[in-house]
Amino acid sequence: MIQEEDVLNFAASSIASIWALELLLLVRQDRRAWTSAELMRQLRGSDVVIAQGLQRLRSAGLITEDSGRFIYKPSSAEIEALATELENLYRLKPVAVVSAIANAPQRKLQILSDAFRLKKD
Repeated sequence: MIQEEDVLNFAASSIASIWALELLLLVRQDRRAWTSAELMRQLRGSDVVIAQGLQRLRSAGLITEDSGRFIYKPSSAEIEALATELENLYRLKPVAVVSAIANAPQRKLQILSDAFRLKKD
């Protein structure tokens, strides 16, 4: 069983935006080959937002591209399990998932700043 914290960390590190999350959910639900134009129409998003989301999902090993068509195809069973748990968690706790994605850059900056924090002896 995958822990909720692991799913939220996966969302924060692999899903760049809520648009990318919606893309993931759509291609998981309808597992066919999608063109960018079809995804733009379906989600009513701009070409830039859709292209950025697709790039992030490809980098995360969640989708593949073949001849300009995108299909949900996780690169491993672990990625598939995390994506499944992410979808389930988003249904149950959408605010937690959205917060994890939205706060990801701030969390990385906090880790960096903590590394340089002067400690009292």
